This record gives sequence, structure tokens and C-alpha cells, in this order.
Amino acid sequence: MYIPGKHPTLDPKAYVMMKYFAGIFLLLFATIFLTGCREGRNHENTLRIAIASNLQYAVDSVVAGFEKEHEIICEVIPGSSGKLFAQIREGAPYDLFLSADMDYPEALFKEGRTIQKPEVFAYGALVLWTGRQNLKPSIEILASDSVRYIALANPRIAPFGRAAQETLVYYGMEEKVRDKMVYGESVAQANQFIQSGSAEVGFTSLSIVMSPAQRENGKWILIDTAAYQPLPHGAVLLQTGKPVKPAARQFYEYLFSGKGKEVLKNFGYSVHE
Repeated sequence: MYIPGKHPTLDPKAYVMMKYFAGIFLLLFATIFLTGCREGRNHENTLRIAIASNLQYAVDSVVAGFEKEHEIICEVIPGSSGKLFAQIREGAPYDLFLSADMDYPEALFKEGRTIQKPEVFAYGALVLWTGRQNLKPSIEILASDSVRYIALANPRIAPFGRAAQETLVYYGMEEKVRDKMVYGESVAQANQFIQSGSAEVGFTSLSIVMSPAQRENGKWILIDTAAYQPLPHGAVLLQTGKPVKPAARQFYEYLFSGKGKEVLKNFGYSVHE
């Protein structure tokens, strides 16, 4: 179970805290820098797409095809589904929201913050991943002395974190590995723990390990889908208080088109044909 304020710390503690605050600094710097770079951009002609971080590589590829075909500028904002949900409720000016579940988009719909009901555009899959060459990932190895830390996204705000927690419960491992678990704010941050070697293994999305950027890095196993609830990914057009941008509808349609589905399948997502 995730307990606020009870995050296990990585070893050595000083190293992890340094990486954490460095990451926060870089994120703030990037936000300020990108905002400055975009000052001259016509925001009315820019499509802002908030996405669950597991979708980063896949959506970047979808966007590349969409921008080439429609000559529309897209700005992709990744994060945990729960955090993006909170930002949207606070008025963040996003045009579309692609969540790693249906709960958050449906909640926005019920609150009148969307143009229409959300639709499932893909189903995600969970994997156990390691960057250590001397480890063979398996559920059983999680309880062994060779694994000190297991990375996963925060189950409270990240659907893949919930799926990872459900998996540990399903295999009767949660109590055995409770003190080993380290939580990232999103799948992306959990990935950083795994890639840096700070955590020997961790749970992430199949789309991450199948991306060209990570395909040759480390080893992974696919988690049996019986171990966790399905991960339907929902897309929704957001109510911004202004008329819906034609580009937003075009991207929405492109995502569900044959071209969009083909990209998603290449990254390990399941789609309705």
C-alpha cells in the first residue's frame, strides 16, 4: 500500500536526493525556457495535448505523422494521469487529454469539462524491467537479496502504478517487498530509477521497452494480464471555454484512424480494429 510521507529512500540517500532536486530544477528551467521560446508562437494555432507519460514515445511518433500531414504544431505535455487530471480541473489550457485509464477522463466528462464522452483508443500492458545485465527479471526474484529496490509509479495517481501494486498482491509479494518499493511520480520517473541503476528492477509500460530509444536497453518480461485490471487508455477533447479548435478534432480523428492505430500497435498497445 502506498503511504504518503513514507517513501522508501534509495541508497545512498544523499545521491538520490541530489538527483531528485536536480530533476526538479531542470524541470523548472525547461518550463521557463520553453515558455520563453514560445512567446512568439501563436497559441491559437498550437495544439496542446496532455498525455500519460507511458504514452510519450508512441504519441511523439503519432504527432510526427500528424504534423507532417496537417502542418499543425503540437505541444505534448506528459505526466501522471492523476496529476494532469488535477491540472485540468484547475484550468490548465490543454486541448486534449490522453489518460492511461478511463476513470480520469470520465470524471472530467461528468464535471462538464469535456466536449464529449471519452473513448478508449488503446490498451496498455505492464512489464517488469531491469537495466542490470546480471539479473533475469521475474516475479520470484523481487523477494531475493539480489534486489534491494523495486521502482514503480505512484499508485494513487498513475494507473501503471496501480497495476504494479495489483500484480504484487496477485502474486502474494506485496508484504514481502514492501520495504523495497520506491515510488516515482509517474512511469517516466520510475523509468529513471531503473535506467540509472538506482533500482535493480521496476514496473513500467510495454510501450517504453518497445520504443526505439529503449529497445536495446536492459531486459524485461511481460506481466500476465490476469494479475492486474485492464489498462484502457482514454482520449477526450477538453472544454476550454472557447470553441473547439478544428486541429483538436483532426488530431482526435487521426489518433483513432488506421495510421494512428498502426503507430500504437508498433509500441505494444492493443487497439480495436
